[in-house]
Amino acid sequence: MPAHLEPDARRDRSAADASPGDISRRRTRRTRWYPVDQLSPLARALLSDDLGGRDVVPQHVADRVNAEADQWASHGFTEQTVRPWRDLPPAAAGHLAGRQVDPRVLDLPVAVVAGTPPVPLRIAIVTGRLPAERAYELLVLTGEHRPAVPAAGNPPPPAPEPSRTRPVTPVLFSHAQPDDAAGRS
Repeated sequence: MPAHLEPDARRDRSAADASPGDISRRRTRRTRWYPVDQLSPLARALLSDDLGGRDVVPQHVADRVNAEADQWASHGFTEQTVRPWRDLPPAAAGHLAGRQVDPRVLDLPVAVVAGTPPVPLRIAIVTGRLPAERAYELLVLTGEHRPAVPAAGNPPPPAPEPSRTRPVTPVLFSHAQPDDAAGRS
């Protein structure tokens, strides 16, 4: 059975016959481009390392990267400090970086779910399997990270005073009579 009742009849080109690329070009406006050098330094640091030789990005990419740069800046990152952390969400990266965690530990394997192979710490955090707070605790517990020593201006809290109780000497009680005393009576 033919697909059309009159296969030789001339047909108007409709959306059903158009390729997906034709449809998307008709529905959207022309792509607007944004010069990379007009992005903030932090936004440029968040862009891919390889732009394929282009010095412009689509406007929607520039808008997204500028919004991300604002988020990263709110967590204390700069264009010099953001690169090793950019795989993580800004809040998680800010939590770890604020505690002077070395970004190289993000590549350490961690087994989050029993019976599954270990994954890099960065993947466990990004996928939500391991919150950044728990990741920090694990890094400290395993010795992969040593927390910073408090500054001299902030002395540690004083140690509790030792208790003023007297030491107790053990006392031996015996109700049995000695052997030689039992034999004399």
